[in-house]
Amino acid sequence: MKMNRISLLPNSILCDILSYLPIKEAVSTSILSRRWRHVWKDLQILDIDDRLFWSRRRYRFDSYVNAILTQRNADYPIQNFRLTSHESSEDLILTWLDAVIGPHLQELYLRIGLMRAIKLPESIFTCVLLKSLVLRHGIYLDNYPEFPNVYLPSLKNLHLDPVDVDPSKLLSGCPVLENLKLILQNTTREGSYVYAPTIQMPRTLKSLTFEDYTSLMEEIGVRKLYTPFLEYLRMTTVASPKLQVSVINFPNMVEAHLEICHERVEHGVWVPKLLQALRETKLLALKYATTQCLFSAPAFEFPEFHRLLKLEVHLPCFNTNFLLNFLHNCHVLEALVIHILRGHYSHPVEEYNGPTPPTMVPNCVTSYLKSFEFGEYQDTADEHEFIAYLLQRGLVLKNLTIHLESNLDQETKYNIVKGLSAIPKGSTICQLNFIDQNPI
Repeated sequence: MKMNRISLLPNSILCDILSYLPIKEAVSTSILSRRWRHVWKDLQILDIDDRLFWSRRRYRFDSYVNAILTQRNADYPIQNFRLTSHESSEDLILTWLDAVIGPHLQELYLRIGLMRAIKLPESIFTCVLLKSLVLRHGIYLDNYPEFPNVYLPSLKNLHLDPVDVDPSKLLSGCPVLENLKLILQNTTREGSYVYAPTIQMPRTLKSLTFEDYTSLMEEIGVRKLYTPFLEYLRMTTVASPKLQVSVINFPNMVEAHLEICHERVEHGVWVPKLLQALRETKLLALKYATTQCLFSAPAFEFPEFHRLLKLEVHLPCFNTNFLLNFLHNCHVLEALVIHILRGHYSHPVEEYNGPTPPTMVPNCVTSYLKSFEFGEYQDTADEHEFIAYLLQRGLVLKNLTIHLESNLDQETKYNIVKGLSAIPKGSTICQLNFIDQNPI
């Protein structure tokens, strides 16, 4: 009865329902009844994934896609096309793309795995209604003798993972881009490397995920983040002697994740400037290598974080002065997470060169901090003292969670739990939680 009532709906609504399904499942509805036999042919959203065919012989997938594209109703142009293909030939893929790319296309997702690079149709880069373009895993842009003209006036979402050419020309043809995920590799399939001398991120960006592994080369690399509307940043790069990173303030920043790797700490002298530009963020996560740069930054002072609510820090070693200096500048911090990564890296741990923190208790500890989490806890004297400090002075603390280091024996773990549980608490609602990383 319910199926009969659904069948009374017009094709436009039925197609909207089917658009949420992979194409294989959408086409299978044609066997339900005569009413459903041709509904799928009006679909304008196609999600084609060869992983659904891996239990069958390969040619079944290729012929299946050919049948779908030839039998569908041409009066309803494709608006959203997703293709995941690991074994189809380049000729077939290009044939399928020629059938799909047109003036009505709004979203294109390609995940193609070929043994060699594929030269995509140049018409992709001039789709005036295209709003989202995702090229993943095996889609390479280095096959053009000269990179094609790019004009994507509607593109708001661009995902290139990875890209083996300088993306500057592509980015310059996206005047309203808001979301960018850009993964730059340092090698191509031929063993050469990408040289991207200057990359200037579009000013219109609101979200940026940027992984750059090309700065290990000899040439100078300039990365400009002049993006005043940026709200989300996830940046992973390798700081080298010739890498230059220029930033402006990000007044709208909400969430920032930094992983700045380096061979020598002095290569990351621009990291404190980046942190200063992020002072309006509400969430900040600093990976181990980034913290290393801050540990040894000359004459470095933490910026004033007036809006920061959550801070996650990966430390090369526990350092009370570093943490307290940070907390004194996080005025409304509600959640603090720290991880100690002992023995995970081969280069020596740098000592913290910052000043001795003020003697007064940070305002966030007494008035705002509600959650604290400590990973890989060993109960060294400094670590124990810091936990006691937060328990006694954290007047609004609700949860304090300790992840016990996995290499500790059971007796040591028991003594840690017993000792920390005996510390008087400044907050009457504070719950002390212990997590054994390697329980017996």
